[in-house]
Amino acid sequence: MWTEVPEADLLSAGRFEEHPAYTVYRERGAQNWMASLTVSGAAEYFAGGRRLTAGPGDLVVIAPGTPQHYRASGERPWGYWWTHFQPRHSWFDWLRMPEFAPGLSVARLGPGEGLRRADEAFARVHRNAMYATVDAPQGRVPVARGPRHGAYTTELALNGIEELLLMAAVEHESRAAGGPDPRVRQVLDLIAADPGAPLRVDQLARRVALSPSRLAHLFRAETGDSIGNVVLAARLRRAATLLETTGLPVGRIGAEVGFASPYHFSRQFRQRFGVPPTAYRADRGSSFR
Repeated sequence: MWTEVPEADLLSAGRFEEHPAYTVYRERGAQNWMASLTVSGAAEYFAGGRRLTAGPGDLVVIAPGTPQHYRASGERPWGYWWTHFQPRHSWFDWLRMPEFAPGLSVARLGPGEGLRRADEAFARVHRNAMYATVDAPQGRVPVARGPRHGAYTTELALNGIEELLLMAAVEHESRAAGGPDPRVRQVLDLIAADPGAPLRVDQLARRVALSPSRLAHLFRAETGDSIGNVVLAARLRRAATLLETTGLPVGRIGAEVGFASPYHFSRQFRQRFGVPPTAYRADRGSSFR
């Protein structure tokens, strides 16, 4: 059990890979804020008589004076980033996130794209943090020191923490507005980014760390439609845009948006828009005919 209390004005950051018996307990918490991001494995946080289980992509923020009691959970090692910091004045609105328990908030950033972005932000915090409090053999990787060590690196580290808090604020706002699950949002973003790419359910499920059946069920529950239908609609919308704005042959447009067969593309396009692709291009008054 590690009970060292960080200094109040200390800006520190590091990365743990801890065994399942690892536990931290600080009865009076700390005089600064703490944020931690689970990267792999799982952990349990205890606050206000409640227990929070955190998995990959979960960002936990603990306020000053809040007891810090957490431990690695499960059979796998718990990999996570941590930082202790004093916030900039402009952050306090973001730090007033909905609390899981008094003094403890969690943002479910998701195990896919959200985790990747948060992991990169924490790595920048770590590179630029002014101090490393414990040496590498105990699990924290020392921060490299160099000519930029000082006020500039402190500000750069705070920029990374600010990015993490903004990600958490966006996640909470989305949930308050009834937005979809972060994993569903990630799948929707992947589809919108490149609807012509191979977008099989099993591939998408791997990207968001779910089984194909679980993703399919969650996606339909959140959107009211299947992944296949949403992909098809995105491809046909993209095809319509290309018909309106380019002179590409119709067959090539079909291939560009993911249809292996020109006949299948034309049939699906007609079903969606009521006319075949060539008529759609002519009806839109495009100069490309």
